[in-house]
Amino acid sequence: MVFAGRSFTRVVLATTLLGAGMATFRVQAQEVAITCLSFPKRPPVSIELLVGPGKTVPISLQSHTLTDPLKVPRLAVWKFGKSGTNAEGEFRFKSYGQVRPGTARKQLLLFVHKGTSPSEGLNILALNDDKTAFGASQMLFVNIAREPVAGLVGGKQFRLNPGKHIIITPKADRGKNLCFASLKYMRDNKWRTFFSTNWPTLTRARGLVFLYNDPRSKSVKFHSVVDSLVRVPPPGE
Repeated sequence: MVFAGRSFTRVVLATTLLGAGMATFRVQAQEVAITCLSFPKRPPVSIELLVGPGKTVPISLQSHTLTDPLKVPRLAVWKFGKSGTNAEGEFRFKSYGQVRPGTARKQLLLFVHKGTSPSEGLNILALNDDKTAFGASQMLFVNIAREPVAGLVGGKQFRLNPGKHIIITPKADRGKNLCFASLKYMRDNKWRTFFSTNWPTLTRARGLVFLYNDPRSKSVKFHSVVDSLVRVPPPGE
C-alpha cells in the first residue's frame, strides 16, 4: 500500500510538472509579433501596452515608417495608454484605446489619433501581417474619412465605406513599372475625383494608404507609407 501511495505521488508530481511545462509552452505559443503605424502624420509619441498587473511594454508610435516587430503576449484585449501611480504609490493605467487581437502570429496595428495627442483617444485596427496575407506588390487602403471612397489602381476597382479597408494587387498598366491610379469620394450624392496620376508599382515592398478628411478644408486626402520587405543585415553580419 505504501508503494502504491508513492507511485501515485510520483504520477501526480509527474502530471503536475508536465502540466506546468504545457502551460509554459502555451504561454510561449501565445506570443504575437506586432508592428505598429500611426496616423495622421506627427512626430513619434510614446505609449504603453498593458500586458499584466502593473506591467507594461513601451511602444513608440510613428507615422512615417512601421515599427520593428515587437513580441507581446496574446490577450483577450490589448489596452494601450499610459501608466503611472496615484498619491499612495499604487499602479494606475489610463487607457487611450483598445483592440481585440486577431488570430495571426504576426499582426499589423494601425493607430488613428482622435485628437492632437494619444490621450485624446486612439482608434486601433488589427490586421494579419503574414506576408502571404499582405505582402510584396500589394497595397492596403484604409478609409477613415467620413465619406465613401472609390478607386481604380492598376486595373483594380474598389469602393470603401467609412471605417473599411481593402488589400489589392495593382498591375503595371502604364509601362513596365507604372500603373494608373484614380481616387474619388462621394459628397452630396456626387463623386468628386481628388487624385489621378500614374503610380509606381511595388516589387519588393508593400504600400499603405490612409484616406482621411483634411482638418481645414474637410476634403478627402491621403497619406501613404511604403514598407520595404528587403532585409538589411545589421553591421558585421
